[in-house]
Amino acid sequence: MPRRLSRRLCCALLLPLLPFAVRAQATGAPTVSSMDIERAVQRNSARIDWPGFAPLSIPLAVFDGTRTTLFRHPSPPVEFSRTGKDSLYTMTGRHPAITANSSADIGGHGTATILTDRQRTAVSAEQLAAVALHESFHVYQRAKHPRWSGNEGDLLTYPVDDARRLGVRRLETDALRRASEARQSTDAACWARAFLTLRAARFDGLDSAFTRYERATELNEGLASYVQLRALETRTVPFPVSEFAPAALRLRTYTTGPAIALLLDQFAPAWKSSLEASDAQSLDDMLAGALPRPANVQPCVHPSAERMSAMRAATRDSVALASDRAARRATFDTRTGYRIRVQAAEGAPLWPQGFDPLNVERTDGGLLHTRFLTLGNAAGMIRLIDEASADIDALTVAAGTHPLFNGIRAVEVAGIGEPTVRMAGDTLTITATGLSLSLRNARAERDGTRIRVLIGPPRNE
Repeated sequence: MPRRLSRRLCCALLLPLLPFAVRAQATGAPTVSSMDIERAVQRNSARIDWPGFAPLSIPLAVFDGTRTTLFRHPSPPVEFSRTGKDSLYTMTGRHPAITANSSADIGGHGTATILTDRQRTAVSAEQLAAVALHESFHVYQRAKHPRWSGNEGDLLTYPVDDARRLGVRRLETDALRRASEARQSTDAACWARAFLTLRAARFDGLDSAFTRYERATELNEGLASYVQLRALETRTVPFPVSEFAPAALRLRTYTTGPAIALLLDQFAPAWKSSLEASDAQSLDDMLAGALPRPANVQPCVHPSAERMSAMRAATRDSVALASDRAARRATFDTRTGYRIRVQAAEGAPLWPQGFDPLNVERTDGGLLHTRFLTLGNAAGMIRLIDEASADIDALTVAAGTHPLFNGIRAVEVAGIGEPTVRMAGDTLTITATGLSLSLRNARAERDGTRIRVLIGPPRNE
């Protein structure tokens, strides 16, 4: 079985701006202050009426590109200093636990984390506060509902190139969109039933691990995105103009999850209390139980021309996926800058300690990580993060049948600036902006801008 990662592995999207790439280079767009975000969190938390969820009881950490500010934390770590009269604490630089708009353990407490140094467009304090509340809800979920989390190892083996299922998925997404946008409750119910019928057809014959992944991730990211919408007093979900890309399965749940939740608001107002009382339910099953039974009403069905168009588009998507993967690998192979390849010892692979599933792609020969990645074993640790001043990609090569969770045989990092390489005793360290490597019993071989790191076999200590 693939290993499950113990830490949180995802980041929130700014829903009003969907769809857009999470990874973006800083462009000098104006940013709001950490205090502006905290004040907006204080104002808007009252809009969220989730039973048992108290947003202001959960700490918040914000990195603005210069310093990390910690709000409402009961026991700040020693690296933070109290600032002024307010109960806030700051430290210079980015706290290492903050890798994305996410949540992390800081000082023994689950903490929502926000990065404001990489905005590519101007984003208001209200929008960033809504993201902070999204992440605070994840902290609540981890404590109260740990089963609301899909196994990210299943995502990496999901058959995203199945053209037939992709075609049905297109129709399924469109049916959910029509239900969400319907002005009459009868139309909303009719298209919601069509959505459920299409989902059942798509799930038929699919490995149960993959259906569990989708439903768990709708509970995880979908409900956090629903909270984010409520914080903004928004009652609609933005759907993409066209269907999501074939491999954007996880990204899709940021839309399908809140869309189903808003339909539940309409047809089963007490659904949140029901889910709190029995958290093994899925959102789509709850919706199926909430919809009124039709009485001699024609079911909502896409016209045959739309069905045929969806299948043709899905076939094109499936064919293009293989070409896109090859092109992405070629782009990685030709990146300029310094390049480091780390080779694990035979029988002692590196293991994933953290990665961002929204920014990992299957490509020819491995997985391409474009946001952050941490790998380690008994020899030490390799950590990279695509910060505002760094543009790093990493390609991991599997040691076993699973692309990640049976261990990593080799990792190649591209796009880094000139690194500093040091050897102290038996420990090799390599540092560059966005990259840190510390490995015992390892040696580095350098050839111009290419560095090859070989980890020796494990020692008996």
